[in-house]
Amino acid sequence: MKYSKLLVALFSTVVLAVSFSFAEPAKSAAPAGKKGGCCVKAEKGGAACAHPCCVESAKAGKNCEKCGGTNEKKS
Repeated sequence: MKYSKLLVALFSTVVLAVSFSFAEPAKSAAPAGKKGGCCVKAEKGGAACAHPCCVESAKAGKNCEKCGGTNEKKS
């Protein structure tokens, strides 16, 4: 009886360990402070992005999240 309980416990532990090894790693978040693609293209051309959402975000001192940019999170 003791051996069967021990075998069940070991088997359960091995199954749990194997399931964690096949788990997909978590995706990392986008880097903080990344500009949107439209803003990067405009900067390469030597101008500022003319999208209304980007202009409004620039006035607030942020990157436009609507166009794919990210902002540094303040904690």
